[in-house]
Amino acid sequence: MARRGGVIHHIFSFIDTRSVVRSSLLSQSWRNTWKSHPHLNFEIGPSPDQASSSNFPKFVHRFLSKRDDVTELSTIDFRSNSITLPLLRKIVIYAMSHRTQKLKIEFLGDKQTRRGGFDSSLFRSRYLEHLVLSIDFGLKISPSLTWDFPALTTLSIKRVTFTLQLPNGDASRSIDLFSRFPNLKTLALDSCTLSNIDTFIIKSSELQSLSLICINQWCEFVVSAPKLSSFTYNGIARFLLSTKDLGSLKNLFKAKSLTLNLDVVKLLSKFPELRERRNCPFTSLQSLTLVSRHRLPKSLTAFASVFDYFSRSSPALKVEIQSQHRQQIKDAISVNELKEPFHMSLYLSYPILG
Repeated sequence: MARRGGVIHHIFSFIDTRSVVRSSLLSQSWRNTWKSHPHLNFEIGPSPDQASSSNFPKFVHRFLSKRDDVTELSTIDFRSNSITLPLLRKIVIYAMSHRTQKLKIEFLGDKQTRRGGFDSSLFRSRYLEHLVLSIDFGLKISPSLTWDFPALTTLSIKRVTFTLQLPNGDASRSIDLFSRFPNLKTLALDSCTLSNIDTFIIKSSELQSLSLICINQWCEFVVSAPKLSSFTYNGIARFLLSTKDLGSLKNLFKAKSLTLNLDVVKLLSKFPELRERRNCPFTSLQSLTLVSRHRLPKSLTAFASVFDYFSRSSPALKVEIQSQHRQQIKDAISVNELKEPFHMSLYLSYPILG
């Protein structure tokens, strides 16, 4: 019987929770299966009808209140076009108290619905391994706060505002959120806002991959990650970075592939004396990808010396240029124009747009 129940739970894991409840009515033996189902998938599409949208929070509240409280949870996947603060709090508290291993909360709407924030100390679990937050609510943090996730390996946070609250007029505006994550390997912050923070510390002994994308901030990042092997940042107008304990940084220079924004190449092209005095630290590069979200210049020959700078240390380097402007890629540069003098193969590509 337990084996049969496991099969049913496996089948139910491919459908949303509303469908799980409906399917439980198809058989007498399944009638209470939804109460112990370990995979919860609450989802309402970006363009639901009005009735579905208004009833969705009520359904989630009723489901969680009637679910078997003893049964542990494997995953909670919550995706909605509208997330109220009370509902968000309820889901977080429920996940933290039921040994959930994977939690994903994603806001699907185009318009912001931020109506305040809540205390980030709600996020505490000995069992959570994956946490994905894509919401536009705020998280209130304090200098003394450190999240406690001993099992967490993957953390992705998008569109969240971190607001530092200073008790008793404390002058320290430094925050360290991740030092109590002994197993964290992947950290991604995307389109987040850091408010009232001077120093944002990222300290993790096992962190291997760090991504900082479009962060709205006026603070210094201090990174201490001895095993860091992948670092990505983009769309940050004012970026101040201090590094500590990055013993693996030497391994970064052994990378076989490197992706740069074309603006970085423009900047490098303005300092020829620097390129002449120093050799490129990337000695094992096989591919260099240049990404441009804007219109390309009419010719990229002005950047030839930068390509040469990279290719001197990696003679077999292949360069790829990615841009949304299809025809301009073809017009911007001739493949033969760079291929012969700099001994590199140049590939032009662009993403397929819907």
